[in-house]
Amino acid sequence: MEVVKSICPFCGVGCGVDLYVDRSTVVRLSPAGDHVVSKGHLCGKGTLAYEPAYSWDRLAYPLKKVKEEHIRISWDMAIKEIVAKLKEIIQNYGSEAVAFYGGCQNTLEEVYLMQKLARALGTNNVDSCARVCHEPSATALKEMVGIGASSISVEMIPKMNTVVIAGESVTESHPVLSHYLTEAKKNGTKLVVIDPRITGTAKFADLHIRLRPGTDIALFNGVGNYLIENSLIDKEFIKERVTGFEEYVKGVSKYTLEFTEKVTGVVRGDIQRFAQLIALKETIFSWGLGLTQSSGVNGVRAYINLALLTGNVGKRGGLLVFRGQTNVQGSGDLVKPNVFPNGPMNDENAERLARIWNFKPPVKPGLPVTEALLRDNDVKAIVFMGYNPVASMPNRTKVEKRLRNLDLLVVIDAFMTDTARLADYVLPAAVWAEKEGSVSSLDRIVKWRFKATDPPGEAKPDHEILRKIAEEFGYVFVDDPKEIFEEIKRTVPVYSNLTLDEVMDYSTNSRYPSHEITLYDEKFYTESGKGKLIFVQQPEVKKEMTLITVRNVTRYNTDVVSGRIPGFGKYESPIYLSPDDAVELEIGDNEEVMVASDCGKMSFRVKISREVQKGTAVMYMHDFKVNYVVCDELDEITKIPKYKQTKIKIVKLNRNDIGGP
Repeated sequence: MEVVKSICPFCGVGCGVDLYVDRSTVVRLSPAGDHVVSKGHLCGKGTLAYEPAYSWDRLAYPLKKVKEEHIRISWDMAIKEIVAKLKEIIQNYGSEAVAFYGGCQNTLEEVYLMQKLARALGTNNVDSCARVCHEPSATALKEMVGIGASSISVEMIPKMNTVVIAGESVTESHPVLSHYLTEAKKNGTKLVVIDPRITGTAKFADLHIRLRPGTDIALFNGVGNYLIENSLIDKEFIKERVTGFEEYVKGVSKYTLEFTEKVTGVVRGDIQRFAQLIALKETIFSWGLGLTQSSGVNGVRAYINLALLTGNVGKRGGLLVFRGQTNVQGSGDLVKPNVFPNGPMNDENAERLARIWNFKPPVKPGLPVTEALLRDNDVKAIVFMGYNPVASMPNRTKVEKRLRNLDLLVVIDAFMTDTARLADYVLPAAVWAEKEGSVSSLDRIVKWRFKATDPPGEAKPDHEILRKIAEEFGYVFVDDPKEIFEEIKRTVPVYSNLTLDEVMDYSTNSRYPSHEITLYDEKFYTESGKGKLIFVQQPEVKKEMTLITVRNVTRYNTDVVSGRIPGFGKYESPIYLSPDDAVELEIGDNEEVMVASDCGKMSFRVKISREVQKGTAVMYMHDFKVNYVVCDELDEITKIPKYKQTKIKIVKLNRNDIGGP
């Protein structure tokens, strides 16, 4: 059998895999032992990642909606009709009435072409699903240290004195990384987990800080104040390499141990121990969606402050972002509505792009995908590429209504997703093993996926579909992923040092920039060359029942792909409550309840769990019903939904009662 190398299509670890191909069919998969990070490890989902490609319901032909039914049409007809409708909308409403939004399992080359096509049509309404997970991380990292990505590798975890994990359960979200934590523990590394729940990772921790949801900023400010008052900061590092210290000291001064304990619910002894552990050099500050989808960009800012205060950025520690999809880092790097792929959105960078693209992009910022779907605006046509926002966005009822009211909805996908069912045109796409291109991991490592087999029927790689649309508009786009990669290098500064030979070799350290495992050893990549402390205030948190959405290790995002793996099928998940709340509400295990928020209501089965904190309710983000309840409050700066801040009421139902949108 032929063995073809590729990158697992699931989380942001970007594990290397070997695909075994027999007569043009992938028959099995094994972990690639030579991969620089995964080192021969793979999780259960990854081991069976090739299975969905052979699902009976793969999309194989272009479809057009006629009288609420999708019928098969030719590629030529689909492209011509889509382009004609886009031209009509642009003529009637202007270019800003059109938007292109992509998923984060597409390759770098595909998301790059998507934003390029949108800008060729005169719109900056481009975005990716990185918006709803780690845009706060990218924004805070960019402004405070210089690059919107991790500054250190997971490879360094076993070499640290302390590892802090905020709002992330590695055992559920990134299970392959558990072996790094196990190795670290053997080496004496202290593990601190910050999470309202008792997660699998929290059970593994030396210190579990079980704060109230939404009080992250108060915790980090309180720890910062304690570090300063007890001379546990790195004064030399701050003096030479950090700005904003005086303002920060003044801001956090009110966050005494007493005040912080009262706001967060964390006992002062744990706050003190946390501070003492991170004061040690060789500390990693890592985080996941529990931080970004709760406290937004200000939560990340408050957290990064602690790394700068203690000098744990550069040779002696770092910042590690647990990205959730295989190319979410790359999508966030290349696709933003207010930033060009080569830098700030201004005339100078637009002119530079024009010399490469042969057209000048507009310089007016576009709409993030969350604002396009959840706020009033003038967008009339949307093209989604590998993205299922009907299932993943909050306030699902509002999203469904918004998409139904568009003049044109086009979905490029391999499956008939909930979003595709609403589309006027559905274009069948190849899956990861049926095309080639590069992806960026949470470690800043860029690796190449090699094509193993052909897609079914007339399905095509996304980059080829985008090229066809561009050609119908009169633009000539290169279609070879290798040529697109070279164009990305010319366009995107942080990718300029990469070579295809390195990217295609799984054993090499093909990180950007300059292959550095740890960034900022000598200087920060900010304009001043220094790190920037930014004091932020803890907003008021009302003590109401709060719904938190979390991941499950056997499921993945909206279940579209993982649900087509045998043994990993879709199912309705319960709502988890603490024993104390169950007693107060007079609800027993497995009873039916109605869960209501300001955005909707839905019935769920209750599961009582001691892992859940009193005053919180927990549901899996994968469940198709959960976003009928999750509200659409957005972070003011980065426009990420606060999936972990929905205020709810729970009422017991009779079994014959029916809940629904």
